Amino acid sequence: MRPDMRVYARTLRKKATREENRLWYGFLRTYPVQFRRQAVFGRYIVDFFCAKARLVVELDGSQHFDGTGPENDRERTEALERNWGLLVLRFSNLEVQQNLEGVCAAIDRTVKGRIPSSVSLREPASPQRGEAKEKTFPPQGGRWPGGPDEGAHGPHMETRNMKTVTIYTDGACSGNPGPGGWGAILQYGEFRKELSGGEAHTTNNRMELTGVITALEALKEPCIVELYSDSKYVIDALKKGWAKGWKARGWVKADKKPALNPDLWERLLELCEKHTVRLHWVKGHADNPNNNRCDELAVAESRRFKQ
Repeated sequence: MRPDMRVYARTLRKKATREENRLWYGFLRTYPVQFRRQAVFGRYIVDFFCAKARLVVELDGSQHFDGTGPENDRERTEALERNWGLLVLRFSNLEVQQNLEGVCAAIDRTVKGRIPSSVSLREPASPQRGEAKEKTFPPQGGRWPGGPDEGAHGPHMETRNMKTVTIYTDGACSGNPGPGGWGAILQYGEFRKELSGGEAHTTNNRMELTGVITALEALKEPCIVELYSDSKYVIDALKKGWAKGWKARGWVKADKKPALNPDLWERLLELCEKHTVRLHWVKGHADNPNNNRCDELAVAESRRFKQ
């Protein structure tokens, strides 16, 4: 998060409206599922944020209903929902003044509707060690670990409120072009998930890209991603900004030659806008067990398509 946004968020908290303070001190501050005030998402600062329910609550004053206010609010809501997977509830200050009980009831219903019914709001159930019981990855939770996002590829969001997932990927191809496969490992704390797939006729670079894309698409919420790959093609093109340059030039490289795999690069760049991706190159076929496991998955998939 940019320092100026952090400072501005603190300023807004100190200058909170009467209605914001009433909702906070009268309900949200002691609610069983934790809410936070003035959370930062990119260039937006939201009034209240519940990490566990991925819910934003906004209070709108009179200025939100005049001039460009409604249009600005729509753009803001769409950006929060699209880029960070959040649900936005909007209430007017007048609603808080005249029907605080109804506003609180609406928030309570929404939070409970977005948290699995088998999980207590006060004492979340703990899965067995190493077992991800939920369908989503990473497993849902309240506040989760994060860290500074310096040098990361993705939106400048408040990373301390995001889960950190480690991803290893690899691709393989027999013939290049030929039958190919990809493998990926996703890790979040004690939880681990393996993914793999392949195609009958493809290239090694397309499999490398597909492995990264599929792993990122498996994440059901914006995350900090520690991405490990032995593909210089993938790592350098992202870290050095080559892929963004290709896209800006209409998928033409600096040497005027066409950039290959624009369909996959388009998807990957979009995912890097959703997540905060930290890039790590690892030496292939060496002593990294996760990279070697991804290679095993990729090779096994490629063999499935051999005639």
